[in-house]
Amino acid sequence: MSREMISKLNEIAEENFEKAQAMLEGINLVLGTEYGWLKKRVVFFDDTSSVAAKYASAHDVWAYAE
Repeated sequence: MSREMISKLNEIAEENFEKAQAMLEGINLVLGTEYGWLKKRVVFFDDTSSVAAKYASAHDVWAYAE
C-alpha cells in the first residue's frame, strides 16, 4: 500500500473506525495481507503466535511504505 492510501485509512479510522476496519479487511482479503490496527493506525506484525506477541511486534505501516 502507498503512504497516501495508509494516510487516508488512518484519517478515516479517526472519524469512523468501523468503516476503516471494513476497508482494511477488504484490503487484507485482496492483497493477502494481515494488517491490523493499533491506536487507530494501520500496523503489521512480526509475530502472530499470541495476542501479546502480536502487539509487542507491531510496526506502523506508514513508516515502511514507499
